[in-house]
Amino acid sequence: MIQIKFRRYFLTLKESRQLIDRAISEIPGMDEVLQRRKISLQVLEVPLRDDVAKVYYLQEDPILIEFPDGKLIPFLTAVERLRLPIPRVVVDLGAVKPIASGADVMGPGIKEVEGSFNPGDLVAVVDEKIKAVIALGIAQRTSDEAKERGKTIKNIHHAGDAIWRAVATDTR
Repeated sequence: MIQIKFRRYFLTLKESRQLIDRAISEIPGMDEVLQRRKISLQVLEVPLRDDVAKVYYLQEDPILIEFPDGKLIPFLTAVERLRLPIPRVVVDLGAVKPIASGADVMGPGIKEVEGSFNPGDLVAVVDEKIKAVIALGIAQRTSDEAKERGKTIKNIHHAGDAIWRAVATDTR
């Protein structure tokens, strides 16, 4: 088995402050979490197919992911732990396994919509039984149209993906 080595390091205070300012402006609720701007965040670089994603840690907790294209989102577990006010869709139990494996969220699998969103907005996907966040995605249409046939949310981060596995196996 090939062992992939991840690079982990601290940002400078200036770099951390810039990232925190960006997170506050792009992600709802981050202003409550990142009130202190004079902190140094840690970075875990995760090699993907052709590029590198970055996972940012506050103390030992992963809180943000920056994709190679520059998109900044909260880490999956941070959504619930930090109680971020991100719109949610509740999916039926039959949709959980495919979504948790990376499938996009289709309208017919959505049981209910909590909050409102527009195309391009970040949306959390939760299962109907225990209401746990199983994926984060980008809305492909409005919350009013969410239950219609076709793709509603493009899955961009889920439990078990490469970023999730890198954080789980990083022992530091």
